[in-house]
Amino acid sequence: MKRIMFGIVAGIVLLTIGGALWITRARAFEIVHPARGVITRAPESVGITNYQNVTFRSADGLTLKGWFVPSQNGATFIFVHGHGGTRQGQLDDAGILVQQGYGALLFDLRNSGKSEGNVTTFGLLEVNDVRGAVDFVLAQPGTDPNRIGLLGQSMGGATVIMAAARITEVRAVAALSAYTSMEDNIETGVENLAGLPSFPFAPLVIFWGELEARIDIQQVEPVAEIASISPRPILIAHGERDDLIPVENAHALYAAAQEPKELLLIPNAAHESFYPVAGEAYAQKIAAFFDRYLVGK
Repeated sequence: MKRIMFGIVAGIVLLTIGGALWITRARAFEIVHPARGVITRAPESVGITNYQNVTFRSADGLTLKGWFVPSQNGATFIFVHGHGGTRQGQLDDAGILVQQGYGALLFDLRNSGKSEGNVTTFGLLEVNDVRGAVDFVLAQPGTDPNRIGLLGQSMGGATVIMAAARITEVRAVAALSAYTSMEDNIETGVENLAGLPSFPFAPLVIFWGELEARIDIQQVEPVAEIASISPRPILIAHGERDDLIPVENAHALYAAAQEPKELLLIPNAAHESFYPVAGEAYAQKIAAFFDRYLVGK
């Protein structure tokens, strides 16, 4: 009887361990290889008609797809979307700035939309995509090389921070709903992206994710790089009801940044829901920031 009971207990333990390994492996795979979003909106939906479908390469050789709007005032924005998103997620912000005469490049990051790539690395390798985007914009007629800005949301916000710290041609940055580091947000990330309780699954999801993506998540640390953006300006914006990337991330990023810097907290806004909640007040704040630092208004 003791042997039978031991066998039953051992079997349950092995099944539990095996199930945990299988579930966390599957969830990690889904995070690193998110389903590609389908592009269902066009720039015309926000009043942009003078755009071009463009193709360019990332700094490490991937083919990226996007929309490009020539600048009317010499300044151009590069928009960077979040995890599992596509370029269409930036259309509302692009529409605001294009109306002010800014040029715009909206593109699909690697492993997203219509761009090449088969792995998402939460900003680490996506910096190479931004480098390619900057090079593309610099090569366009009418672009002032001293008036290039970045605007990114969520994972895109983290990406533009790390990219701006390394790409000196970038003159101003807006990071929306960005995280301080992957490591700081493991618990909420596993709960929201993997759909699992952080304990005891977080370490396993991270282990499988790092193995699949071939990265060390400790290298994804925008908070450690943000000070290098100075003396170029940065705007950090965050919804106070963000339950995916808590607003504490914005406070920590702002504290680590050097002047000139601005912090925009939006009451009642959840993750990436700024324009629907704040409307024209948000739009005017974004436009005023870039007008001040890129156009000199």
